[in-house]
Amino acid sequence: MLDREPRADYDIQRRAKASTSATLRACVSLYLIYLGYQLIKNANTGQSTMSPALAVAAGVGLIAAALGFGVYILRRYRGELEAARLTPPEDGPDGEEQETQP
Repeated sequence: MLDREPRADYDIQRRAKASTSATLRACVSLYLIYLGYQLIKNANTGQSTMSPALAVAAGVGLIAAALGFGVYILRRYRGELEAARLTPPEDGPDGEEQETQP
């Protein structure tokens, strides 16, 4: 039961590429959130060399951009996953599957 094969209705390589791309993009998005948080935290503790208002605005801007990028990541992943879906073979006129030419 632990030896599960990947679902047969997806192209394995395209599905793996979509997952890898989405994971790397998500890491970038999380890093942008971290940077925005650090800007806001340092502005509140007085450790920032920027003015507090500018640091908070930049932090909120980075976090908002990261959330927007997250929406893009999700939409792109779903699109790539749909593109990786294999189409079932069509039935011929006699009810049998037709052979497809490569």
